[in-house]
Amino acid sequence: MNKYPLLQHFSTTLPRVQLVLRIVFYLPHDHRVLAPVLRQVLNTYLGFIAASGGALTSGYDPDISEDSFPLTPDTWEEVHTELEKARFGPLEDMDQDSFWFWTLTKRNYDTWVLLKGGHSEPDGYEFSFESRIPWREPTSEHSVLSVKLPISFLETQGPEKAFALARSLAELLPFSTGHAGLSLSFTRGRSKLLPLLKEQLSRHPGWHVPPPLTWGLGPWIDDVHWLNFLGPPLLETVGGIQALRSHLSHPETTVQELTGGRALISLGAEPLAGDTKRGETLPAYRELARFLEPWLLPFPHVNTWDGYTDDEARLWWRRFLEGPPEKISVPRDG
Repeated sequence: MNKYPLLQHFSTTLPRVQLVLRIVFYLPHDHRVLAPVLRQVLNTYLGFIAASGGALTSGYDPDISEDSFPLTPDTWEEVHTELEKARFGPLEDMDQDSFWFWTLTKRNYDTWVLLKGGHSEPDGYEFSFESRIPWREPTSEHSVLSVKLPISFLETQGPEKAFALARSLAELLPFSTGHAGLSLSFTRGRSKLLPLLKEQLSRHPGWHVPPPLTWGLGPWIDDVHWLNFLGPPLLETVGGIQALRSHLSHPETTVQELTGGRALISLGAEPLAGDTKRGETLPAYRELARFLEPWLLPFPHVNTWDGYTDDEARLWWRRFLEGPPEKISVPRDG
């Protein structure tokens, strides 16, 4: 049975949606703190994808160009410069009539570097870094580092390589939380496409739908995934390594202690989509969700899912916390 239903694209009817393996880390630091490691982070990702023939071909950075640009030796150098330089101190120290104060407060981020693979259409490889506004008194917002791998990477390189990439990035980054798992990726038109995916999302609870805005995560955990990274102080808040190991008993779950008071919770040897029609409700994911429920990102007060009723959106949001649906026999599904 194919573990990754519908492969990379949702047929010719929904070509702007891909299923990918997404790795993301939420970083409670400004760009100037993260700048020293960002080139190594990017090079680590590039080294892993090169082994599968992957590459990044185009970039977007509003401080380099208003439009996307091909990644040539010259533009690569500009990208590296944008990642490595710590441009701004606290905004309180900046002239409020200056161009940069106006620009940063209007767009609500310091740096945004987005690099993609593919030519006419994205091929599933992606590197993204977005840093928060540097205020003197830190807010609950995070800088966000995320990378994507196409499903073909899992099929040719195996989940072990994806796991190794996530671990390698985690060792470099001072994260508060992070995760890796199957995720939908929208090239454009997210709000129009989501209503067309109701049946698929209900059927495959292992698919994550990334929120459109992620830096405002605050103290919460962004859902339950194949790999779940907890950093300080959250790991201590949930009771530490021993609490995780004593409460998580599913045979596919492992808890590893990382350096710096951090932990990695793995829910099996590979990421799974699940299939509620076949009774595959991902019990390891459900067990972790029940334990982490007090710290999981709550359902928003305002439903931001166009085309979904409040109940439909809430049901997906709590898909690992509500009772699992009963298995349905569907002979045509083989």
